[in-house]
Amino acid sequence: MPEFLDSTEKTTRPPLPERCWEGVVAAISWLHALLARVLTAAFTWAWRVQGRKSLSARFSVGMLLMAVGSAAMAALMPLKLPLSSSFLLKLKNAWPSLYIRWNDWAESSPEAVRYIDNAGLLTSGTVLASVAAASCLLALFAAILAWRKTRFSFWVLKAAWALHVVVLLSVARWTVIVPGALNAADNKTYDEFVCKSLWTYTVFTVPVALIVPVLVLVALLTVEARRYYCGAETSQSRFFSNPLIRSLKTGGEDPRFRSSLYWAISLFVFVLVAPFLIHGCGIETYGIPKGTGEPQPQEVRIKPKPKKKQKKLMVDPWSPYILERINIDDAKVLDELQEMTQDVYQADRTKGAKLGKGGKGKGGWPNGMEGAKVRFIRLKYNGGNWDQEMGKSGDYNMLVRFNQLTGLPIASETEAREIERLGRFAKKKAPPFVFMTGSGNVNISASEAKILREYCEKEYGMLFIDCGGGHFGSSVRNMLRKVFPGKHLVDIPNDDPIYQLPFVFPDGAPRFWHHDGNRALGIRHEGRIMVFYHPGDVKDAWKDGHSGASEQVADQAYKLGVNVIYYAFHQYYRRWYDQNED
Repeated sequence: MPEFLDSTEKTTRPPLPERCWEGVVAAISWLHALLARVLTAAFTWAWRVQGRKSLSARFSVGMLLMAVGSAAMAALMPLKLPLSSSFLLKLKNAWPSLYIRWNDWAESSPEAVRYIDNAGLLTSGTVLASVAAASCLLALFAAILAWRKTRFSFWVLKAAWALHVVVLLSVARWTVIVPGALNAADNKTYDEFVCKSLWTYTVFTVPVALIVPVLVLVALLTVEARRYYCGAETSQSRFFSNPLIRSLKTGGEDPRFRSSLYWAISLFVFVLVAPFLIHGCGIETYGIPKGTGEPQPQEVRIKPKPKKKQKKLMVDPWSPYILERINIDDAKVLDELQEMTQDVYQADRTKGAKLGKGGKGKGGWPNGMEGAKVRFIRLKYNGGNWDQEMGKSGDYNMLVRFNQLTGLPIASETEAREIERLGRFAKKKAPPFVFMTGSGNVNISASEAKILREYCEKEYGMLFIDCGGGHFGSSVRNMLRKVFPGKHLVDIPNDDPIYQLPFVFPDGAPRFWHHDGNRALGIRHEGRIMVFYHPGDVKDAWKDGHSGASEQVADQAYKLGVNVIYYAFHQYYRRWYDQNED
């Protein structure tokens, strides 16, 4: 049988993955070709439309647009103008945002102006505002001179362009520096999220604001512009704009390569900007400090209580007085008996060891993150006063004392996060604990309850909850029933590990103000405490002045905070970084 009639030989088709990949490559190639045609046609059309106008009209429009930009920058900056001028009053009525933008903001946020002034940025901002106003006037003057074909007009156009670009870049730098200064002065009002939102706004606004100056620059560097205003014959080789425009109109020798180049540049810019945007608006990370440590429990010994000398009651059997049996409740015998039989513990005064794992060192965990610091994050919620004067007070004092007692590095400021943002932390990079307090109602949505549940049960985080009084106790109990259905707050025994390292609390958590009971409670998951609830307002003892408590009480409050934070870090580390640990 001839070979071409042999039906046993069949042409094999490429594997499915290879065919899919070829389809993707073909689609990208088609898209490149389409974009090459579209971009070239769009630029050619735009150039043809503007080419119908005279060069004077094009430069005049460009200068007017730059004048508007300079005026907007002057309105953003701290420029204070006198109200006595009738011309300025008319300007205020005609264009309110130019005149009162800064003044309105300063009146609504006087503390922000003070923070900016303390950082030394108010003076530079005022200077920039004045220069921006001058740039606006110069651009308006250039827009008028653009209609005169003189060498002087050409030089004014170039000077107006240069001043506008310098002001734009200087204002961009100022707007990047100011959010950091506000955050350093008041991290509650201007928290990290607000600052990064302002930075993101600058990142997106500056490239858009540069479009008109770039187009004006290209026009200024054409040989036609020099001939138009100077009337001189000049070689085109001195001006790069003409070959650039010609290349853009034709798409170059390889339009598909040109579109690929545009894609590559766009992706490169996106790769540079995306991490900044993600860090500000998306995924966050929280690292465990890297290092070595060896926790050493505080030495505690029983201090015997001196026995009181018992008094004897002598009764004369022949006395005419009648003696009645004393009621045991009235005599408070049980209270005295408990006081006499209760052990009294005395701890040494040594500070806590350098906490962590891996042996003696400066503190930290072997598999931790280089440069990571212990951060104190408070939870924001709806319904009550979630903050209770925290920020640079109680929680920051706790961080400072934590560093003094453990040696672990700490953040320079505390933070606050909405519950929704708690779910944005990367897996295995979430905070080991978050702090929650208040004295009012706690209202959370079903989605927020799910985020808290997954944070505690799946991510192995801990809720450190402190009752500040009021309705908070009953409200937070209802919240916990919603977050952890079927699980209840239970008493934490005195011998629990959370009371053993690095400081020992033989009788459990100190009571302090006991707004909602006398004992600390908890909710467990897989044996560990994932919710630590203190009913006695421990944070009040952390605040400046300790809310009237003695130094000894405040010291116990700080040490209890150290124990809870260390417990949370240790459990988180065991779960994600050292699962083979016993």
